[in-house]
Amino acid sequence: MHKHTTAFGIFSLTLVSALAQAPAPAKVPVAIDYAARVQSVANLKQHIAQREERFDMLKKDLLALDARTEKQIDDIVKKLASLKDSQDSKTRVANLKDDVIEALVRTISLYRQKRVEVFEQMRKNSSVPKEELEKTLKAFDDRIGKRLEQVMELAKSFPGHEDVKKYESYGSSYYNGWYQENTRVTEEWKQNRRASTSGRVVRRDLLQTLDKAVTTNQSRRASIADALANRKLSAKEKELQQEELGRLDALLDKLRADRHELALPDGGGATREIGAGEAHDAAQMLDDARKDLSRDFWDIMRKYAELEPERTRLFDLKANLAAREEWLKNNPPPAK
Repeated sequence: MHKHTTAFGIFSLTLVSALAQAPAPAKVPVAIDYAARVQSVANLKQHIAQREERFDMLKKDLLALDARTEKQIDDIVKKLASLKDSQDSKTRVANLKDDVIEALVRTISLYRQKRVEVFEQMRKNSSVPKEELEKTLKAFDDRIGKRLEQVMELAKSFPGHEDVKKYESYGSSYYNGWYQENTRVTEEWKQNRRASTSGRVVRRDLLQTLDKAVTTNQSRRASIADALANRKLSAKEKELQQEELGRLDALLDKLRADRHELALPDGGGATREIGAGEAHDAAQMLDDARKDLSRDFWDIMRKYAELEPERTRLFDLKANLAAREEWLKNNPPPAK
């Protein structure tokens, strides 16, 4: 019994060893369904056509809303820039201008944030072509530039200091044989002081904002210049960083020019003086417009957030289609 078991074990080991050394059976090549590959190209083209239609629809909606919003902002800025306070309205118009300037500055920050996201997408191996992303980058740059111009237009519309008579006489009297003229500070001087003070405060705050923007962009420029000088970059990365360096230089020139202009002595400012009643109406109009614009602006951001992945998806599909068509080009149909 022991011999039988040993013999069986030896036989088993021999069999296992033989099987291990035997060549693996050749894999049977999987037959290619050429007709299915051809049909997949047709199906993908139809899919792409559907996504293009949706992308175009989203883009048109976004552009239409953006154009309407820009017109509203232009109208508000131009109207406010033409107005100034009176003795009756005190500082109501100045406060309205200050509110609008703050809102415009906030949108600049949001546009810059989106701009950075687009630039980072350009650095990655995105399926979206570089020229497409550059269009989006330019759109944000244009919006930033326009907002800066609108801010400057409102800032320069604040009335400057005027030489106004400070005291006026409101009668005279004699006391103990002495003549005394009664004087008081004129309302014109008080209003001029209120107006010029409001303008100086707004300009001071904007100068600080511009200084901060210059410092931030100088830091970014220094970082990019250091990377170009001291890091080993790919040809693509080097080209992108050099282009970004040029854009930053242009932006810094604009910021410095705006700062210099804002630091100059106050100009003539707005021309049309309005009373308390019209200032109240303007405040109500602006309050309604601000609500509308806030809603529209966030709708624009939402539509943009929906459009961007749709564009990426569309170019992913196009890249897939190109690969499938290339395969068909390099693999002719089998002979019948």
